[in-house]
Amino acid sequence: MGISFAEPERLTLIFDADNRQEWQNTSAILEQLSLCHSDIIADIGAGTGYFSQLFSEQAHKVYAIDREPNMVTYLQNRFDAAETMAEVVPILSTDENPHLPDDANVIFIANTYRFVHQRPTFLTALKAQSMENARYMIVDFKGSHARVSPEQACEEVEHAGFRITHFDRITCPDHYILQFTR
Repeated sequence: MGISFAEPERLTLIFDADNRQEWQNTSAILEQLSLCHSDIIADIGAGTGYFSQLFSEQAHKVYAIDREPNMVTYLQNRFDAAETMAEVVPILSTDENPHLPDDANVIFIANTYRFVHQRPTFLTALKAQSMENARYMIVDFKGSHARVSPEQACEEVEHAGFRITHFDRITCPDHYILQFTR
């Protein structure tokens, strides 16, 4: 049984829960991402906007990208009502095409990579749509909850022509962190 995106408000109980720091170690993820105020970040698979909200406090601009129309509508409503340091722009993507804006220099994919059905096509589009010096980070489940093993994600990223710069299986309790460049 998969996650239903029909009721985004219900998903906030999981995605925006007070205990997210405990189960994902988000502060360590943000530390490893090392955002600068001038960064323009694409949060692919933004969901309810948990990370997009955090990014808005550190980056110049945030693209909150999701392939689920209900989530994009939720994001639009959330960030229209929110006071954020940076502009947050919701974007609808597809499974094969992230619809990445050409000014994003940091691409972040958390708890989403395992849901991408056409990962080689997606990675090819991601590479083609991103700037030459972009930085990328995938954070996803490891262990028994992994639909795509961390090793498989590394292989797919390398096969798509990216270069892995950091791979961390330890920092987060149930997740790995994979950083790469073109």
